[in-house]
Amino acid sequence: MAPKRVRGFSLLELLVSMAILLVVAGGIFSSLNYYQKSYDSTMLKADMHAGVRGAAELMAQEIGQAGTVPASSTTLSGNVTASALAQTVNIGSSANIFVGENLQIDAGTANETVAVTAVGSGPASIRGVFSKNHSLGAIVAARGVFPEGILTGTSTATTLQLFGDINADGTLVYVEYTCDPTNAHTLTRSITPISSASKSAPVVLVQGLVANPAGTSCFTYSTATAAGFTFATNVGLTLTTQTSDPDPQTGSYDTMTKSFLNLSPRNVVAGLALAQAGLTAPLESTPPGLPMS
Repeated sequence: MAPKRVRGFSLLELLVSMAILLVVAGGIFSSLNYYQKSYDSTMLKADMHAGVRGAAELMAQEIGQAGTVPASSTTLSGNVTASALAQTVNIGSSANIFVGENLQIDAGTANETVAVTAVGSGPASIRGVFSKNHSLGAIVAARGVFPEGILTGTSTATTLQLFGDINADGTLVYVEYTCDPTNAHTLTRSITPISSASKSAPVVLVQGLVANPAGTSCFTYSTATAAGFTFATNVGLTLTTQTSDPDPQTGSYDTMTKSFLNLSPRNVVAGLALAQAGLTAPLESTPPGLPMS
């Protein structure tokens, strides 16, 4: 028996099949390209949002801590005899103590407030007028609040300056945020212990800053005055950022403006309430050398 003849595709059928395959494949690749661009666009915007959100959260925490007096304490290294004259007494540690600070000495009926007129480090000592007798081991501690924890006198529309026990670790530090939407296009932050000789190098928090709409300032301040101090009751932050690359879908750079207008320095606000109630003893002066350069 002769074998059956098997017919293959004709040239026309093959061409039609290839055309259909190309159309289907083209649709698939077009969809993949669209979704890839959509994904890339979403990631660009997400990175932009994440940078601003992270910076705002850090600022909210540090502004909230501005004006905090370190809770650390030390002790007298010897007995103190009351005198109307200033005297130098040795203490366990002079860390975070500065000229002009009001320290609480001792407890109970022996407690008094002494204004520091000099600080020594070898050995650790303070100088001031001690109007009561104190024994070896008596507590020496700072209490109260820095009413100018937000340095309103030198902070500007592009620079925010604050200080206090920002990290609640017993260390008094100076923090400076600088917003530069024109040249560096960055938001930077530096944090420096006030005992340091110079300000620490800034670190970039946000990149791609551009000018805010209508010339809105990066930083704004609400203030109140009482007992000779200027209290910052609220700090506002407005940032406009631009994506690092053009949007794959539109071919243009995307921008985003975010405003955080209720960043409250709660310790400073508490200091204002004390001042308005006539309770000025807990209000500490600003340490010398601030703002740092």
